[in-house]
Amino acid sequence: MQELKVPIESADGRDVVVRLMERLREEGFRAEQDPGEWEQFGEIIFRRGERISFAPGETVFIFTRIPELSERILRQTSESVVNTYKAKSVAAKAMSVFQSTTVYHCLVCDSDQPYGDTLDPYITRSGGATFIPIVLVPEINQALYPQLEERVGTMRPRVEYVQYLLGERRERVDIHKTTVQAFYISIAVVLLLLIAVVFSMVH
Repeated sequence: MQELKVPIESADGRDVVVRLMERLREEGFRAEQDPGEWEQFGEIIFRRGERISFAPGETVFIFTRIPELSERILRQTSESVVNTYKAKSVAAKAMSVFQSTTVYHCLVCDSDQPYGDTLDPYITRSGGATFIPIVLVPEINQALYPQLEERVGTMRPRVEYVQYLLGERRERVDIHKTTVQAFYISIAVVLLLLIAVVFSMVH
């Protein structure tokens, strides 16, 4: 079963959705729609431009209200978001190694009995973008995250960043630091292999 996390700052009377949206605004995110549209239509998107080394990118939070959560809804919404945000141009595909776009799909569940299985299978990397599902349950003021096994990697900081926004982590999280490190390590490995090949051909 998935573990529900109780935000540290949940005692101030604001539910988890309101607090996350307010923190996004404080962090420099801009909403694409008027807040009234969230109340009326149940969807709102926050964006912030990013620059990772020399690769431009963005971090996106999509809030979608749903009556209840199921495997079918998770699969369909994941596929839809992936197709929308993955790289399509040649230039964007060339820079996709940086995974410079991070999309959090925040599924706001009206039920107080959210999906109980792991969210990990619905994390997706495609075309330079990383897609992470987050479940928010206003009725019980809780958030549900993927429970990643990896201790070191590019995915865990992305999940920890949401925990930081909600007050579950005190230290600021750099979600792109490990991505840049992994890129330069890959470049170094390729260069070493090329040097080894050239050296073997000379001798």
